[in-house]
Amino acid sequence: MNTSILNEQDYYRIVYGGWLGKNIGGTLGGPVEGIKELLELTYYRELPDGPLENDDLDLQLVWLHALEQYGPGLTAHELGQEWLEHVFFQYDEYGYALTNLRRGLLPPVAGWFNNPFNNCMGSPIRSEIWAMTAPGAPGIAARYAYHDAIVDHAGGEGVYGEMFFAALESAIFFENDRDRLIEIGMSYIPGECRTAKALKDLIRWHQEGKDWLEARSLILQHHGDENFSDTPQNIAFTILGWLYGEDFEDAILKAVNCGYDTDCTAATLGAILGMLLGAEGLPEKWANPIGDRIVVSPPIKGFPAPKNLDELTCRTIRMGKQILAAWDTGILVHADFLTSWNRLPNSDGSEESDPAIIELWDRKATSVRYLLPQGTRSCPDAELVIDFGSEGPAIGAGQRKTLHFTFTNRSLTPIVGNIALELPLGWEGPNAHEVSLQPDESFQWDAEIRASTVATASHLLAFRWTRSHDNAVWAVQKVSFSLVSASKWIVWGPEGDEGKEIYVPGNRLDWEKAFGLDSDELLADGAYRAQTTLTNPIERKVRLISAANGPIKLKLNGQVIIACMETLEFMPAYHRAPKQQWAELTLAAGTHRVEVEAHKNGIALEVYILPVAQRNTITPGSCYYHTDILLG
Repeated sequence: MNTSILNEQDYYRIVYGGWLGKNIGGTLGGPVEGIKELLELTYYRELPDGPLENDDLDLQLVWLHALEQYGPGLTAHELGQEWLEHVFFQYDEYGYALTNLRRGLLPPVAGWFNNPFNNCMGSPIRSEIWAMTAPGAPGIAARYAYHDAIVDHAGGEGVYGEMFFAALESAIFFENDRDRLIEIGMSYIPGECRTAKALKDLIRWHQEGKDWLEARSLILQHHGDENFSDTPQNIAFTILGWLYGEDFEDAILKAVNCGYDTDCTAATLGAILGMLLGAEGLPEKWANPIGDRIVVSPPIKGFPAPKNLDELTCRTIRMGKQILAAWDTGILVHADFLTSWNRLPNSDGSEESDPAIIELWDRKATSVRYLLPQGTRSCPDAELVIDFGSEGPAIGAGQRKTLHFTFTNRSLTPIVGNIALELPLGWEGPNAHEVSLQPDESFQWDAEIRASTVATASHLLAFRWTRSHDNAVWAVQKVSFSLVSASKWIVWGPEGDEGKEIYVPGNRLDWEKAFGLDSDELLADGAYRAQTTLTNPIERKVRLISAANGPIKLKLNGQVIIACMETLEFMPAYHRAPKQQWAELTLAAGTHRVEVEAHKNGIALEVYILPVAQRNTITPGSCYYHTDILLG
């Protein structure tokens, strides 16, 4: 193996410059986040003493702590645990993923199930920590980025956005040509994904001589989305600033003045340019007001966050040394030797995409993968994949569901034993199944279960593997997993026919399913109704949301509490659903009748019913989902 040298002072310079650039961009873009018009910023709109708090950096501080806790073997499972402990954000995809994690679901299912925001920017903004702890190793950075992104974006463009940025930024340690860096980043995402298509078009428009305003307009025309935080348009705006910017200032201003998710675009481009230029190459006009401080948002808590950028840089480098060694990269960080790169094939993206990365693209968001014994990071004895199917890990009271198990012998010797399911009291399921597997042989088990008639927020089950040796029980291993309650609704169409009973796996009302339509078939225009019960275990203050892309009315116990007769931007977010589509009230303990009337007019009908906490809470972390409130 050829050894590459990364001089420790060079390492420090690149990392510190990146974190400083991140703070500069986040402070510039934060105050105008979500404005979709063309902006005319020339400097910071708001400038307190130091940087503004920003989730773009906050979450990476948590991930640094996770690396320090779990080491280079860190996966999405541990990141999900860290999220539960330290992240109390309820923004968009963060809120949905946290709800799923609190119910016992694991990534990637936790990031996919019932999540209308998995195409958004919450994960691409977290790429730098993986690039900086895997310097000069884009494939490793992209792999960590994948594990990070599936916690809250599985199955969506947010995953590809983070992998793109992480690979690009990791390559900065051995490459400084802009176009080559973009090419490297794009080699780590599927060419047919929306993010790649937006980037290809942007590069072509730039080469054709279109100015940055024309390019912005074309991005919105061909790749835009009504939600300001959608990934493809914002990734393109970030790179637009880089392509068209004449220097650091011009680049971040062009990116932020495109509007939309401005804190993300400016912060990521600021980090990229900061890594390329180093702190000494950043204009004092922009760097001096920010300084060395770190400001952490109040909902991020419970761990020792770095006090300043110097500490953050040193801790980042400390973990980077461990990761480079653990992955046997052949990259050595040295205090005395000069930086010298001897790259391996595929390390710079010059060859075809790494098969190990392609395998990540192909993993299902509907399934969770376990290595056995649990805690194993490599060379497991066995592998278990649980696929919950297209409707996810949900089951209605008294309903049946088929779970798909793939159990594979990953050891070097044949194994014999039986597999079984441990179910909650009153549930029904299959008997244990005898298995005998040669090395690398798999057994597929489609297990039908039936839930009891008692509905709870989540149900704990377990897959049990009992290994035999010489006709005796040798060892027993259990993998616990959770299912959540699907809600029962009665729905009616515009013709006023007899109501149909459906079970909804998440919070989206699905009239198409009730009337037997395929995914590409549209309902007829008109008024659609639905009714269910809401069970609240304790009296509490609640924000009840009926987010819809058309006129919507909601009754609680016969009283109209939401009546939005206009068509608004569809925004099923806990904290920023349109005010006309939510009501706050004190909800008594007990069972309540909920009735919904939604109007479809020309577009696919979207309705989400969400019981969440109000904005004012005792501790930071408002508008969280009430997982103990049951619908249906």
